[in-house]
Amino acid sequence: MSKNEKLLVIVNATYFIAATMSAVFVNVYLYAFTGSIYSMTMYAMVRFTMIPLGFYVGGLMSHKLSLSSILSIGLLIIISAFSFLLGFNQLFYDNYFLIFVVGLVLGSGEGLYWFSINSLNLQSSSKETRASFISTMAIFNSASTVIAPFVATMIVRLSNTDTQGYIRIFQIVIILQIIAALISRKVENVYVNKAYTVWDKFNLKEDLQWRYVMVSHFLFGVRDSLLIVLTSILIYNATGGSGSLYGDLLTGFAVFNLIANLAARRFIKRNNRLMMYAFGSILLFTSTMVLVLSPNIFGAIYFGLINALGNPFMVNTFNIIMMNALQDYIEKENIYGRIISKEFTLNGGRILGMASILIFATFIPEPLSLIVAVTFCSSFAIILVVYAYYYHKRRELIKRG
Repeated sequence: MSKNEKLLVIVNATYFIAATMSAVFVNVYLYAFTGSIYSMTMYAMVRFTMIPLGFYVGGLMSHKLSLSSILSIGLLIIISAFSFLLGFNQLFYDNYFLIFVVGLVLGSGEGLYWFSINSLNLQSSSKETRASFISTMAIFNSASTVIAPFVATMIVRLSNTDTQGYIRIFQIVIILQIIAALISRKVENVYVNKAYTVWDKFNLKEDLQWRYVMVSHFLFGVRDSLLIVLTSILIYNATGGSGSLYGDLLTGFAVFNLIANLAARRFIKRNNRLMMYAFGSILLFTSTMVLVLSPNIFGAIYFGLINALGNPFMVNTFNIIMMNALQDYIEKENIYGRIISKEFTLNGGRILGMASILIFATFIPEPLSLIVAVTFCSSFAIILVVYAYYYHKRRELIKRG
């Protein structure tokens, strides 16, 4: 791999350790203040509304700053969100609406980070090396997600209370984000001064491939909303509210996910990508359905293991297909307009998924509303792959004339 690719793998892995530690426990930490899945859903909607706006601002900044500088700024904003959590956590007891402030700041920083890292990942790899690059990155990220819950669990176990443990976790997260920001400064600077447009990319009538990219991101986003909002809380509730047991489960799931990523790297080939895509999507669909239908420790274990197995086959394949499609545009234009517009579509899907949770809760009594919402969002894993088969079949017919 090139120097940039190696640095990006390290930055991603460091970020994933911090992000996994925070993602694993930030929802649970904030859930302790609100006591409501639906308040946490609204928090997530605020956060993921800000991410595409962060992408848009990152695109504007790219005319004056390098991508590595934008990445560092994004990480500093994320650090400020966790610093706010640490410095003002007592205020959350009486002012739980402050979680929305956290979501606002955190989403803005994540938008800048993901804009720059996605752009750097795309520019630092080619179609020939991309499968290997993504697989290597996924393996390192999986290894990071093994380390993160293990360390986090030990911190919670050695703390006097779970809440005290969560605060210590956030302190470590801040340190790791600072390290990632410093490493990112060594990534080769990339400045792009070419003009680009965003809003015309939402015209999906003329370019079949671009319509496929945008619709696929939207469908992926709806299913992804479950992982963002519900699954961590449902697993936590299944443990009886034990932070240490929750962390032990996540560590075990992460080890299994690392093994699955190694297997996916070996088995996913160019000629069988759609089959692997379908395999992963079916596993992911069943994992979330079992979790909501059996909200106990057995359902949590099934979800964790099956999700860990299916995720590399679906998500890695999705990333390879989407990055290869974007590669076709990179030599013709400034790609940032497409990167930004697809992020609006992805998060539009996420917000729709989150909104469905609130809408079903308004009209259907619990626990049936949660089952209906999870069924709705989970089905998009299957819909995404069906759409992929339809698109590739249609493209082959067009090529044949």
